[in-house]
Amino acid sequence: LNLSLLEIFVLFPIRLELYLKTLSMSFFLFLAGIDFKIRTIELDGKKIKLQIWDTAGQERFRTITTAYYRGAMGIMLVYDITNEKSFDNIKNWIRNIEEHASSDVERMILGNKCDMNDKRQVSKERGEKLAIDYGIKFLETSAKSSMNVEEAFFTLARDIMTKLNRKMNDSNSSGAGGPVKITENRSKKTSFFRCLLL
Repeated sequence: LNLSLLEIFVLFPIRLELYLKTLSMSFFLFLAGIDFKIRTIELDGKKIKLQIWDTAGQERFRTITTAYYRGAMGIMLVYDITNEKSFDNIKNWIRNIEEHASSDVERMILGNKCDMNDKRQVSKERGEKLAIDYGIKFLETSAKSSMNVEEAFFTLARDIMTKLNRKMNDSNSSGAGGPVKITENRSKKTSFFRCLLL
């Protein structure tokens, strides 16, 4: 498998600094308030580089981020469980994604700050129902305690790779002129995935 870039957009109300500080290779690019980071993970024995664009879900970035949607392979929509408005905004972001992103982009909804249950305004059940309504996976996370943050990135990356492998297999099986054998050299290859945190 030779991927050039995997793009994941993450609509996030707060920064994932606790997760991203563990990067083995990282750098920050400050462009109009957008943090740009790189995280290398190993997924099913394959090294994957995630490019992460973090706009923290700010409204002023809505027009900027629509330009990035078209190439996205995955998008994370994240709300703050202690902030009802951030949850309500998820539907607006989904409409925006449906208008500008590829129809087969992988999506995931995350309810962040689950460590602050005493200040919760959005129940886990409401988050799950919203995800079911849109056919999207759902997790509750805590950037503070790192609960489920890594799992969320790995889950989305794995779903994207599964979809890409399926597309490659479909493409190979529909080719004319008989069977085609594809040999992969995985030993020295690293896939590159771009992730956008909005």
